[in-house]
Amino acid sequence: MDAALQQLVSGFSIGALYGLLAVGYALVYSVYRFTNWSFDALLVGAAYALWYALNWAGLPWWLAVPLALLAGAVLGWLLEFTAYRRLRERSAPRVLVLISAMGANLMMINLFTLIFGGALRRLPELVPGGWRIGSVSLGRLDVATGLLACAALGALAWVLRRTRVGMAIRASAYDLETAALMGVDANQLAMLVFGMSGVLAGLAGIMVGLRYAVYPYMGLVTLKAMIAAILGGLGSLEGALAGAFLLALTETLIAATVSTAWRDLLAFAVLIVVLLVFPNGLFGAREVA
Repeated sequence: MDAALQQLVSGFSIGALYGLLAVGYALVYSVYRFTNWSFDALLVGAAYALWYALNWAGLPWWLAVPLALLAGAVLGWLLEFTAYRRLRERSAPRVLVLISAMGANLMMINLFTLIFGGALRRLPELVPGGWRIGSVSLGRLDVATGLLACAALGALAWVLRRTRVGMAIRASAYDLETAALMGVDANQLAMLVFGMSGVLAGLAGIMVGLRYAVYPYMGLVTLKAMIAAILGGLGSLEGALAGAFLLALTETLIAATVSTAWRDLLAFAVLIVVLLVFPNGLFGAREVA
């Protein structure tokens, strides 16, 4: 029983991390019907921004963290302007958008490697220690990850449902061309969507950096988030979040009961089985293929 509770705690923390990234993927897809394959560059860039803000500039954490999130947003804007905008304006085939995004992502990751090197960089422990309830260990970083993810996703939900900006994004997700005819500026909309997804990626980068280390290929975790977004249904923010927690709990249970070596294999197997039964994901709209 205690082991199961421990796995649930770990699964919740990992699911919150996956959820930030999966919702960022789903947000872009819901409006533009393509996936942002340069997402891990945003995560890595924000993590390096935090490391340099804390260790090189000597800034306090309450100032360094917002700067890292701003770095994620700025990288999102930069990638939208360089890798997506011209193709989007010309209604280019999705495969060309995919190739452009992957090329931009590889370019930025290699640029980070050339500039910063491949060494692991440790962030200071901003939330050290934890609590022990019976035989269940509850780390403060796990709690902070869950609370920050909930706060960020709650703020995003409020913006989408309660503000004019959110109304423009939801209208564009329903029909991008009609929204443009009604006065929604396409370029400003793209800046908003990619900026928001960049902030989510930046927050995830901070959490990954605190949990492990900062290095150029730390963004591989975004692959799991993409699986979660597909599992829940691309284009559905709620589905992406549900897929993230489902995937994280599946991984932690497999690691605890079978072996960590089987974790990724069985996680991909779950994705395949779900897509065979629900081709659009668990919560995907019928028209999303």
